[in-house]
Formats: sequence, structure tokens, C-alpha cells
Amino acid sequence: MSTWWHNQNATGKQTIHTDTDAFNIANLIAEMYQRLPLSFFNLAPAAVMTAALVLALLSPPATAQQLYKWVEEDGTIRYSDRLPPDQRKKGHQTLSTQGRILETTEAATPPEELKRRRAEQKRLEEEARKKAEQEAAIQAEKDHHDRVLLMTFSNENEIIEVEKERVAVINSVINLLRKNSAQEQQKLEQLEQRAQRDYIDQDKAVPGGLAQNIEYFAEKIRGIEHQLELKQAEKERLKKQYAEDLIRYRELTKTDETN
Repeated sequence: MSTWWHNQNATGKQTIHTDTDAFNIANLIAEMYQRLPLSFFNLAPAAVMTAALVLALLSPPATAQQLYKWVEEDGTIRYSDRLPPDQRKKGHQTLSTQGRILETTEAATPPEELKRRRAEQKRLEEEARKKAEQEAAIQAEKDHHDRVLLMTFSNENEIIEVEKERVAVINSVINLLRKNSAQEQQKLEQLEQRAQRDYIDQDKAVPGGLAQNIEYFAEKIRGIEHQLELKQAEKERLKKQYAEDLIRYRELTKTDETN
């Protein structure tokens, strides 16, 4: 088996010996020796033998139809007309005798990497499935809403009137909560004034019953204020929903008219 390899000379320049290089050198030496006179061969048999040996070493195998190129673990680049058995599952290239790349073989993937890739592929497929299901559910909900919208209203004015009615109901609840809050606030202030006048200003402890009443009305007011916030948010959501419904209704009815 003939092997060429990648080396580095003293100047730091890297050289890769290939069969093409060797063949060119061999031809050059052969041509030089053909031009020598016959007397040279009679006088210098040692030189002739040396030249023949160089030609034998540098000439590529006559039967080699392709070469293999691979990289050792230490980074050395190897060339050979035979691929070592332990290199078959590793990355290598198949070259023609002229150095042209015929085939590139990737290194075999380790079992751990294959397991990781399968797990990642499974995760991506699961994410895609869930996303598709979510999108389908959203689209189904939109289609259902469109059907209800067209079945409920026969024109735009009906949507506007229903919105006004529902907002008016919520506003009435808001006004009632505000009234209740003001009444409870007045009761709380009276209790706090009594505690301040009859006990705190006289350096006396506020009785437990009075303190509990103060805390009761304070907590009641906080509850009412929370309900007010919820109703205000509900009103804003309602107005936003009817505004979107009106736009969607116009799109649907415009499409129907076009068809």
C-alpha cells in the first residue's frame, strides 16, 4: 500500500504529497536520465541504482484507480490507495488519481448524538402538533362567532343599540356601587371621629367593639371599590368587543353582498 501525507518543513510552509506530485517528479527524473550519455551509466552504476530506487518509491501504483484522503486524530492529513478498516466509519474523501474529489463520506454519527437528534425531532414535532391544534381551535371559535353574529343581528344599527343597552346596565351598577361606597364611607368617618374624640384624644384605649366596627366598614369599602374596578373593566371590554363585532359584521355582510 502506498501512502502520502501532509507535513510541515522548517520554514513553516505546509506541503501535501500526492500521487500526482510523485508522478511528475518521477517523469522529470526519467527524462533527465534519458538525456545522459551511455558512458554515465558505465561510470556511475550506483547513481543509476539510486535513480531507479527513487523512481520506484515516487511513482504511484500502476493499478491504483483512486485514492483516499482522511485526517488523523492529531490533525495529520493522510492519502492512500487503500482505506484502513478503522477509518471506514470516519470521515474521508475518495479521490481520483488526478486528485479530483469523487465522493465525500461523512463520519458516522455516535449513538448518543443520534438519540439526542431523535429526541429533538420528537420535541419539535410535538410543538408543531400543539401549535396546529391551537390554531385550529382559534379558527373554529372565530367561525362560530361569525355564525352567531350573522344570526343575531340583521343590520349594524342593532349592534350599536344592543351595545348602548348593555353599557347602560353596567353604568347603573357602577352608580349604585359608588352610592353604597359613599354611604359606607360616611359611616366609617363617624366611627373614626368618635374613636378619636372619646378615646384617642383622652389617651384611652379604643374599645374592641368600636375598633371592630371601624375595621368592618373599612373592609366593606375596600370590597365595594374592588367591585367598581371590575365593573369598569367589564364595560371597557364590552365596548371593545362590540366595536370589533361591528367591524367584523361589516366585513361579513360586505362579502355576502359581493357574492
